[in-house]
Amino acid sequence: MTATGALLELGSELQVASPWLGQIRWNAGEELFFPAGLPGFERCQRMVPVEIPSQRPLIYLQSAEDAEVCFVAMPVLAVWSGFSLRISEDDRAAIGAAEDAAIGTDLLCLALLLPWGRSVQANLDAPVVVNLHNGCGVQAIAPAGTAGLFRLSENGWEAAC
Repeated sequence: MTATGALLELGSELQVASPWLGQIRWNAGEELFFPAGLPGFERCQRMVPVEIPSQRPLIYLQSAEDAEVCFVAMPVLAVWSGFSLRISEDDRAAIGAAEDAAIGTDLLCLALLLPWGRSVQANLDAPVVVNLHNGCGVQAIAPAGTAGLFRLSENGWEAAC
């Protein structure tokens, strides 16, 4: 049994004590790998996706390296069904995705949620994109004005601009 920062290894099982989600346990093959981390969190390259059935479609991305880092996300298509992914060749190469890779079949495409007043907003111009075949991901910054910000209101998700 070894401990590295917030990460504790128990044989082939890993665990981290998240202040947000409690004790998280997983096997190394269940991690997502972000070679460049996420902007502002470059040191966090290994993320554990956590789903809580009663909170679907939310997906938590808990850092395996830093227990204090946890992102709240949801599938982009749950925010805007008309979303069309635009990913640079560099990002596509970084995650090893084919040019014809499709959301849902080949790619997991998540919108990070950020507080906005008493609600949340999602920037669909910067989705987290994960290759489902190898678990490798990036935060893909789309060309300006592609999809924009969406805010959750009493009526559901609405374009913010």
